[in-house]
Amino acid sequence: MRRCVFVIGTRAQLVKIAPVLRLAAEQGLRHNVWFTGQHRESIDDLIADFGLAPNFVLPEKHTERSTIGKLLVWVPATLYRCYRYVGGVKTWTGKRPLVIVHGDTLSTWLGAVAGRWAGGDIVHLESGLSSGKWSDPFPEELLRRLTFRKTRFAFCPNDEAAARMQRYSGCIVVNTQENTLLDCVRFATGSTGSSEVVAGDYFVASIHRFQNLYREQALRRIVDELVDAAGFGELHFILHPPTKLRLKKYGLLDRLQNAPGVNVRPRMPYTEFLALMSGARAVFSDGGSNQEELSYLGVPTVLYRERSERPDGLGANIRLREQLHGSMRDLLQSGEVDALRTPSRIDDAAQPSQMTVDTLLRWTGGKDNSVKA
Repeated sequence: MRRCVFVIGTRAQLVKIAPVLRLAAEQGLRHNVWFTGQHRESIDDLIADFGLAPNFVLPEKHTERSTIGKLLVWVPATLYRCYRYVGGVKTWTGKRPLVIVHGDTLSTWLGAVAGRWAGGDIVHLESGLSSGKWSDPFPEELLRRLTFRKTRFAFCPNDEAAARMQRYSGCIVVNTQENTLLDCVRFATGSTGSSEVVAGDYFVASIHRFQNLYREQALRRIVDELVDAAGFGELHFILHPPTKLRLKKYGLLDRLQNAPGVNVRPRMPYTEFLALMSGARAVFSDGGSNQEELSYLGVPTVLYRERSERPDGLGANIRLREQLHGSMRDLLQSGEVDALRTPSRIDDAAQPSQMTVDTLLRWTGGKDNSVKA
């Protein structure tokens, strides 16, 4: 029977795939998880946090790929190692493996290229999303489009994404109706003991996107607005390693750390972070995953992006920053941001992770009978 090889490299990918991996282990799907090492910090904590089975192939080195220079060294080595691993699985089983990649990271594209070279069929989770402009957000949109071209099986989170992937000849499309991240939110809110969303008196900020970090003027504007927001309630600023480097370079880290009402915090376990966001008065972010999570929770969100490939929450509880006119001080003082709050959607009927595993079981020829469902 065919075997599945999940190729992932970032924390966000592991979080989104975690519900699929839990079900895969429970239901006997033959699989391994090959980790590229694009991110390494806190990966072990995430594995423990979600109670995942020990079927990970992890890199020996624990260095975070937080600079462009480190990435340039890492890319060819990772491409070769992934190719060797997938090729080994094909030789061992005598079948073309299903190489499962996720989303729009550099690891996504590397996994798709190496998997195809090694004779695997590419399965793309969270497939078909697009901002409509190849250069924005960069490089995520470009990586998505390159991955689409190598995809044999596409799992799409909505009708628009499914329609887009159906244009690719030979691509088999599955519409899961929602992203597997919905199941992550369900798991995390259950782990914290409540699915009720109650607004607190604080804000949360998470800024880490390439286009914001490497444009000094954009990052300075964001920091200015976050400092203003802290005048209306404590602001928890989650410090990602690449963000820390750029804030230091531009002389902005000290400003944030010394600003009244700003609490600069290291990254935390996923369930704790989600609990923090779910109780916030509002969240300031530039992340696509945060956009989806917060659309399920209904928390008011200001998204520091010019456009998004995801429809989740837009026009409801989430606004692109350019859609909100006026200073951050005025927006908070007038209550315009608070008015964005919407009811939680975590009890919707969709079961995207279960649909994904059920489909993979059919494509691989059934479950491993040595594993109890």
